[in-house]
Amino acid sequence: MKKTFPAYGIFSFLLLFLSEVLHLKKVEPFYSWFYCFAWWSYILFVDALIYRLKGNSLLMNRTKEFFLLIPWSVFIWLIFEAANLSLENWYYINLPHSRVERWSAYVIAYGTVLPGIFETTELLETLGLFKDSSIRKTVFSQKGLNGLIALGVLCLVFPLVFPHYCFSLIWVGFIFLLEPFLYRFGGRSLLRDLEKGRPKTIYLLLIAGLICGILWEFWNFWSHSKWVYTVPFFDEAKGFEMPILGFLGFPPFAVQVYVMYHFVSLFRSGRGWEEATYGLNPEKRTRSLTIALTSVLVASFSFLIFNAIDCNTVDSYETRLKDAYWIDPKFQNELPRIGINTLEDLVQKTRQRKEEDELALRLLVPKEELHAWIDKTHLVRLKGLGVDNLRLLERAGIHSIALLAAEDPERLYVKLKENSSGQRIPKKAKLKIWIREAKKNLRN
Repeated sequence: MKKTFPAYGIFSFLLLFLSEVLHLKKVEPFYSWFYCFAWWSYILFVDALIYRLKGNSLLMNRTKEFFLLIPWSVFIWLIFEAANLSLENWYYINLPHSRVERWSAYVIAYGTVLPGIFETTELLETLGLFKDSSIRKTVFSQKGLNGLIALGVLCLVFPLVFPHYCFSLIWVGFIFLLEPFLYRFGGRSLLRDLEKGRPKTIYLLLIAGLICGILWEFWNFWSHSKWVYTVPFFDEAKGFEMPILGFLGFPPFAVQVYVMYHFVSLFRSGRGWEEATYGLNPEKRTRSLTIALTSVLVASFSFLIFNAIDCNTVDSYETRLKDAYWIDPKFQNELPRIGINTLEDLVQKTRQRKEEDELALRLLVPKEELHAWIDKTHLVRLKGLGVDNLRLLERAGIHSIALLAAEDPERLYVKLKENSSGQRIPKKAKLKIWIREAKKNLRN
C-alpha cells in the first residue's frame, strides 16, 4: 500500500544536495564530515522511498531494529578493521586531531554499513527485482555443512597468516563459517533458500553490495578525511580509490554482513530487520543481564579497536597552520592577520608567482624562504601525507613534490630506512601512491 513520502525523506535529499555543494566549497563541517552526511542522507532517503512504495519501512515500522543495527554495524565492521591491522589493505588520512571528534566519526561512519546495505537490499526487493527467480533445489548433507565450516575457518585464518596473498578471503570467510549454524539452528538461512530453490535474497544482496560499494568509493574519493588502499597486485587501474578488481569484493561482503547479523539474531530468538523476521517470537525477551553483558562486550571491543586504528591505521591528521613547523612561529601568528588562516589559504593565495612575491613583500620575508614554505605545504597536503611523513621524507632529502616525483619506490624505501632514526617506515605500496600522486600533481 502506497503512503505519502515522509518529511525526513525530503529533508535527507536536500541535506545530501547541500552537503555536496558545501563540501565542494570546503565549508565545515561538511568538508571534513562529508562522507557521514552523504551516507546518512542516502539511508534516510532510501527508507522514505521504501515507505512511499509499500507502506512499510525499517525506520517507520521497525524502528527499534533500525537503531539496533547501528551499534551492531560498528561492531561487525570493527572485526574487519581488526583484520586490517594484519592485512594493512587500507589506511586513513586527514583525520581530526581531537579523539572525541575522531571516535565520534568512527561510530557515525561505521554505523552506516548495515543500514546502507540492508536498506538498499529492501529497496531492490520492493521494486520487484528477481521476484520470480528460481534455481534447482540443493540438498545439504551434514558432511557438506561441516566442510563449509572448515572452509570458513581457512578463509579467516589464511589472510592473517599469509596476508600478502590471501587477503581477499577475509570478505567471504564468515559466510561459510556461520551459514551452517544458521541452517542447523533455524535462523534466517541463505542455505535454506538454496535448498528450496529460491536465490532471490542472495541476488538482491549481491546487487545491493555492488551499489553500496560504488557509493562508498564515490563519496570517499571526494572526502577530505578518507581511506586509501594499499592492496597488493591490483593497484594500477583504479575506480576512485579502489583498484577495479576490488569492486568484486563488495557483493560477497553484503552477503557476509547479512549472515553475520542473522547469526547475532539467533541469540534474539530469531528476530531480525526484515519484515518476515522482525515480529518473530514476541513473547520471548532478551534478559537484561544478557543485554548488559553484550553492551559491555561491544563497547570494550570498540574501545580497543578504535585505539588500535589510531595507532596503526590512521596515517595522518589534518595539517593545521600551527602544525606547519617549517614556518617560523612569528609568521604563523602574522598570517591570520592578512587573511591566511589555513594552509589551504596559503596555497590558494600564492597560485601565481606575482601573488607569491606580493606576500613575501607584505610579510618582509625573503622570496626563497616563502617559496620553501609553499613547497613543503604542497608536499604535506599531497594525498594526506601529513606532518610525520613529511619529517621522514625531509630526512631523506625530499623537500618538494618535484623531488618526490623523481623518486623510485624501492630506492626511496632504502633512503627512508637509512634515515628513519627508529621511526616506522611506510610500506612500499604507500610510497608508490605518494610518488604516483606527485607525478600527477606535476602534470597538472
